[in-house]
Amino acid sequence: MPDTRFSILFVCTGNICRSAMAERLLRFRLDRVGQVGVSVSSAGTRAVVGRPMSSQTRPRLRALGGDPEDFVATQLTEKRIASADLILGMAAEHTDRVLALEPRAFARTFLLMEFARAISGGNGSPGADDPRRWPVLTSRAMEARRTGLVPLREDDDIDDPYGHDDQAFDDMAGRLGPAVDALVGGQVIER
Repeated sequence: MPDTRFSILFVCTGNICRSAMAERLLRFRLDRVGQVGVSVSSAGTRAVVGRPMSSQTRPRLRALGGDPEDFVATQLTEKRIASADLILGMAAEHTDRVLALEPRAFARTFLLMEFARAISGGNGSPGADDPRRWPVLTSRAMEARRTGLVPLREDDDIDDPYGHDDQAFDDMAGRLGPAVDALVGGQVIER
């Protein structure tokens, strides 16, 4: 029987901080609301392949309820892009790389913050437990992009905390948490 799950792929650079945290946090949030039929993964444009989640990201993920155990960084590939129904980059460089590898992915590739704003506060969204939720939200985000309802903003990029102090990791977690909550309908991100 073919896999009919909706596949979400988060993308960042090394796949040990931002996209890793987003993946595990969304998995936790989906489990908490009982959402089934969604697979969540992540990859890096220059992944530190085989490495675990960064030691500074792990406690911040745990504080938000996610589980960093057994995470392993992987590389972004054309095959990963082709198999994803929704691709969410942490910064413009990541969505640019996705589209350089697979231009046909445009209609399903967004910045996480752009997507969160596009779907926030929408009336008539299927509930968190409805399998139609993700295709509907992806279409809504594409329509918002097409009509200019949710233009890209300078602050849409989530900065890479790697190699920086704890405040940079706190800032990352402070942006990722609400954005991921918006994906499951628990947070409204201002347009």
